[in-house]
Amino acid sequence: MSPYYRLFQIFDKPIIILGMEHGKVRIIDANESFSRLLGYTLEELKSKESAGHLLKYNIDTTKQTVKSEFGIFMKNKKQIPVRIDQQPIPKEPGESELISFVTFEDLTAYKWIEQKCEQNKVIISGIVDAHSHIRFLRDSVAPLLFEPDQKMEDETVLSFIADNEHARVMEALAEAGKMKKEKSLTLQTSRLSGIELELSITFTPIFDGFGDTKEYAFVIWDLKPVDDTIDSAMKLKIWMAKRDITAGMLSEATGISIQTISKLRNGKIVKPQRLTAELIASELRVDIHDIWTRVGK
Repeated sequence: MSPYYRLFQIFDKPIIILGMEHGKVRIIDANESFSRLLGYTLEELKSKESAGHLLKYNIDTTKQTVKSEFGIFMKNKKQIPVRIDQQPIPKEPGESELISFVTFEDLTAYKWIEQKCEQNKVIISGIVDAHSHIRFLRDSVAPLLFEPDQKMEDETVLSFIADNEHARVMEALAEAGKMKKEKSLTLQTSRLSGIELELSITFTPIFDGFGDTKEYAFVIWDLKPVDDTIDSAMKLKIWMAKRDITAGMLSEATGISIQTISKLRNGKIVKPQRLTAELIASELRVDIHDIWTRVGK
């Protein structure tokens, strides 16, 4: 087995190699990731029946297709949304078969997150793999809550959860996978930017074609401090995150300079002028004292 073929098989993204000759399409090869995506063995994928299964999607190996989306059926007849990137391979002299290299991306987790965002305000959303490593993160909070040197991608999600919550999280993940349904929890975080937060999270398991859990999608609905000892700068960051308002948006809405808002967020101004505090609190729909204990004249 050549090094190139071994690399093709272990590549994490689902890939197939298609051939077309005299208008007939066949699957020349598929990697293990594509096999897991649909629930077919590699032998089944190379069969005429599987090639015919893909023909209904009008795959044309002569054209480059980038980020095209459609639905494809698993072996268990369940349809999943996918995005494909197809690249025709130049023919060698004397070759009659047209060959293309096609990569697939399962959009199931992303579609679930989109549905949740339509239902309610989502502060943070993301995807973790079966080993709890964060593979995708949409953080409407950043850089409001997390310091610039903190990166959540490729971290294990447990590193952001309080140690005493780890067992409960793992049990909840296992139960969700076993019951094949989403689950909601209220959890306490580890110390993020120097504070502990309580978060409300909903997550769902995403399955491969063989019925095994391959990843989890999650949304965080709410964040709040565990106690009232946090400073006004962090309170401002949290309320801006909850209202989904950036510094630029807050500046435009209140007429307060973005430099002043930045200083308030960073704790460089701890006692703002009363008018400044009133304008910000009004825009965030909170009481002044929900953020500042002291304000100026």
